[in-house]
Amino acid sequence: MRMNAATNGAMRILMVCRQDRSLSMPEMATELGLAEALVLKTCHMLMQAGYLVGKRGRNGGYRLARSPETISLTEIIDLFEPEENLFPCRLRTDRECRIVTICRLRRACERAYAAFRQELDRMTVADLALDIMPISTPPVSPRTAVVR
Repeated sequence: MRMNAATNGAMRILMVCRQDRSLSMPEMATELGLAEALVLKTCHMLMQAGYLVGKRGRNGGYRLARSPETISLTEIIDLFEPEENLFPCRLRTDRECRIVTICRLRRACERAYAAFRQELDRMTVADLALDIMPISTPPVSPRTAVVR
């Protein structure tokens, strides 16, 4: 099983976005280690679907349009994954597979996919949220703080 780059990027973007502050596309790309083109495309799709709002200009950026507790991970997967099932049968061609009715591999993959979706449907963006801003700036500890 493998999620595409846009799905992975969307999950990571939603992990760092908040409702109360905006993050710019360059900040996200740099801090998350994602290509700017992927961030731009992914944020655009997330905006169209109503998960993010964006603002252009000097103080612009992206922020969550909805409460993170209301966004399930399966919603995001369904938005970005082209296939309904991340475990497609690889034996199918133009003709019907000869063993489709008795195939144990297909059944095992269907059960695994159902368990995968069930587990991620229990989780929301709030469960993944990272409370970091900016990501690359380490916090100042009492030992390293300069006292004047």
